[in-house]
Amino acid sequence: MIHSKQVLRYNASLVTQSARGFAGLFKKKKPTPKDLEKYDVIIIGCNIGGILSRQFEKVTKQHYKVMVAFDRNTNEQLPIRNIYEQGKAAKTDYVLNAKLSLDTNTAHSEGVGVDKILPEEDAVILRNGRRIGYDHLVIATGLKEDFGAIQGFEDAWQDLSHPVFTHKEHPSWRANDMKHTRWIYNFTNGNAYFCIPPFPYRGEVTVFNFLTAAQVWRWYGTNGKVSPLTKFTVVNANRSFCQYFEEASRFIETAIRKNGADIEHGLKLVEIDKKNFKATFENVNSGEKTVKEYHNLYAIPPTKPDPVLVDAGLVSQESNYLLDVDRESLRHNKYHNIFGLGEVNNIPTTKGFWNSFYQLHVVKHNLYQSLKGKRLNAVFDGRTKVPLQLSQNALTFVEHYYDQKPGSMNLLDKNGGIIAKLRYINWARNQKKGFMDLYLGKNYGPPFYRIKKTFKDLAIGPEAIVREIPRSAAEYTTVSKGSEQVAHP
Repeated sequence: MIHSKQVLRYNASLVTQSARGFAGLFKKKKPTPKDLEKYDVIIIGCNIGGILSRQFEKVTKQHYKVMVAFDRNTNEQLPIRNIYEQGKAAKTDYVLNAKLSLDTNTAHSEGVGVDKILPEEDAVILRNGRRIGYDHLVIATGLKEDFGAIQGFEDAWQDLSHPVFTHKEHPSWRANDMKHTRWIYNFTNGNAYFCIPPFPYRGEVTVFNFLTAAQVWRWYGTNGKVSPLTKFTVVNANRSFCQYFEEASRFIETAIRKNGADIEHGLKLVEIDKKNFKATFENVNSGEKTVKEYHNLYAIPPTKPDPVLVDAGLVSQESNYLLDVDRESLRHNKYHNIFGLGEVNNIPTTKGFWNSFYQLHVVKHNLYQSLKGKRLNAVFDGRTKVPLQLSQNALTFVEHYYDQKPGSMNLLDKNGGIIAKLRYINWARNQKKGFMDLYLGKNYGPPFYRIKKTFKDLAIGPEAIVREIPRSAAEYTTVSKGSEQVAHP
């Protein structure tokens, strides 16, 4: 006969065991240590690279030891730069803490950047001398801006009262300094210039605010706020406004002229004389220099080769001093355990945040495949999507793929109609939160957001696909033939 005390003890035991088993289901994995000598994956860069680390940890269920090495504590969100300059986004929306994008389990370098990459030895050396090995490396360092290439520029830029502007916040500015709004709204008379450096540079199309400026100044002119003697010139060091998409370049040039502004091609800004309000431009072909008086000047800074990548032999003149990757797999052409992500890659498509995000899905998948020793079957089709502000309250997108192929939303309502106005309203109201959600890993980002992008299997790796055939993972189906798989376009 079983006594009641025995029954109670037995039931208590069952409850205890069930509780332990239930708790085990939700037991958190310990964070990856920051002091390991080697990691499965090292990611260099903490903007799009940080978002990659978070998504990779989620997809792989934190199976691999991942480290992110970075030396910049903040990330500026260029896609919302224009609404930020209009005063419709706070600095806390525009400048985000770089660590926001990191998964809590991911190791990071505590703001100590990479000094050397040793691809032959599968190792990196941090700026504090620490050497760390890797099995795979992802480089997501972006483009290196070179303010020093324009003599006198930084002194004029950091001066809150001087009318020289760019698309970045100077480190010396306080949180309540509002110089970024003055390029458009404080101009009253004289010569205004918007200066575009030689390709490649950060913010191509994305930070083009000259259509907004031209519209506002034209309206100010009818109210007497801007002098009728004012002259606005867009100075472009290149022959086009969009390096890899001629349709967008032609539209932008036509729109500038329709807004009453002039265009000068083939000149780059090389010096600012702050005291005398003089800007020196150099002809990119002849080297001849011209000095112009300015009263309002906005300049996108040029870029320079990343010395870390140059010294490592990962870039060269032939790769435009950008990372030499296969344009479909985004894997380095020489070192097959190295991938590139974002603007650092030498691929023929317009650089920008969304372009980097479309790359992210491919890199995340192919990196996982490579770690497992499987075929790389994710294909990047060159898709990019960058905002182009048409006026003070209208916005469209430049969207295209490799080889000049336009996207379905390319330049939709480019004349600034009701769709462009509604898109601007949505962009100004919701995009700030949208970026925060991406950094915090609340969704997978475009194109599907809540659903992870997947890739079908290919019988050959994307790096081996014939270049003349349009490529998209969705264009291939796989059928079984014995133990082999054959891809049919």
